[in-house]
Amino acid sequence: MNKLVIVCFFFLIVSFAFGQKKYIKNYYNNGKLKEEGWIENNKKVDYWFFYYTDGTKKEEGHFEDDQKIKWWIFYNDNGKVIKKSEFENNKLNGFTIIYKKNKIIRAEEYFMNKKTNQWESVAAFKKDNPFLFL
Repeated sequence: MNKLVIVCFFFLIVSFAFGQKKYIKNYYNNGKLKEEGWIENNKKVDYWFFYYTDGTKKEEGHFEDDQKIKWWIFYNDNGKVIKKSEFENNKLNGFTIIYKKNKIIRAEEYFMNKKTNQWESVAAFKKDNPFLFL
């Protein structure tokens, strides 16, 4: 019985030590932050931020089991939003909204990385997707 308790305790400690979620930061050789986010079981999880070599934000979004999921925001090297995209299992899946000078210029729809539709105006997008604006 004593050995069983010791073995169970050992496995509990090992699983806690290796399965624990932690926040990490990785840097470029120039010392600027490259990426930061949560790791669990050596895989990216939850929310992450990525940066250009000058430290300007490049992209941010959700991970699950090392795969991009949900909404991601992408920035140009001046820090302006250029697009917002939905992902599932590391693939574009859902809508992508394209920006220019902080204004929406186009919307696209994807199914597992293949573009299935495109709208050249917000009005056209709303007309085809009224359920999104209820």
